[in-house]
Amino acid sequence: MTDQSKTYTLVTGASNGIGKALAESCAERGFNVLLVALPEPKLDEVTAALKAQYPNQSFDSLGSNMMDKESPQNIYDWCQTNGYQVDILINNAGLGNSGPFLSRDSSFYFGQMQLNMVALVMLTHLFLPEMKTLPKAYILNVGSMASFFDIPYKGIYSATKRFVYSFSRSLRKELEATNVGITVLCPAAVLTNPDVVQRDKEMGKASKMTQQTPKEVAEYALGRMFRGKPVAIPGFMPKAYKALGRIIPYSTQMRMLANAFIKQSR
Repeated sequence: MTDQSKTYTLVTGASNGIGKALAESCAERGFNVLLVALPEPKLDEVTAALKAQYPNQSFDSLGSNMMDKESPQNIYDWCQTNGYQVDILINNAGLGNSGPFLSRDSSFYFGQMQLNMVALVMLTHLFLPEMKTLPKAYILNVGSMASFFDIPYKGIYSATKRFVYSFSRSLRKELEATNVGITVLCPAAVLTNPDVVQRDKEMGKASKMTQQTPKEVAEYALGRMFRGKPVAIPGFMPKAYKALGRIIPYSTQMRMLANAFIKQSR
């Protein structure tokens, strides 16, 4: 049984991309980290590397497919069984895609919505009661710049990220008198894997101006979270695009976004 006086940061989607960078950045800051991701060798590799680099801290991992309805409860039960008290919950796991709505079957969208929205809400609901008993606790929900726009050829993804943004801001207001802070991270282009790199190339100069590394995004997000900020938008250009979204007529936005994201159609 692990020492129950220890607290842990729990990161979902922790084996790749932003999630991996967040887990590594938390470890650099001296935190104990729980890594949750699909049960693949990469998860074990990342966890082993952190254990080797930070031998005086505690790390553990759980392989779980968060598209499964039972996954959030299984993750919570795993923490309870092992005495892992979570004071930082980072809901990062998510799935993106591009292409015409009918290019994917219904099971894909069901899984995407389950992962991007339902699992995030369920984990928050499960861990929040105990987090409220701690001196200080934090929740970081990973949205997207897509949270701020309706995006043709990326409609389900952008809708799920809008949900994450709205849920995070609403719950933050509910909890403003408590010890639990909530921040929503809304990054633009992040070069997380070869497929994302290829899609980013297809987007051209506009995407190149906004792209950042996972480490840059992770460091910025944690900094904003610990300062109690409601929203983290890494980089100057993404902030500029968000501002332009309030100025450019909606019909023009739709035309521009449709032209941009149809290039990513598979």
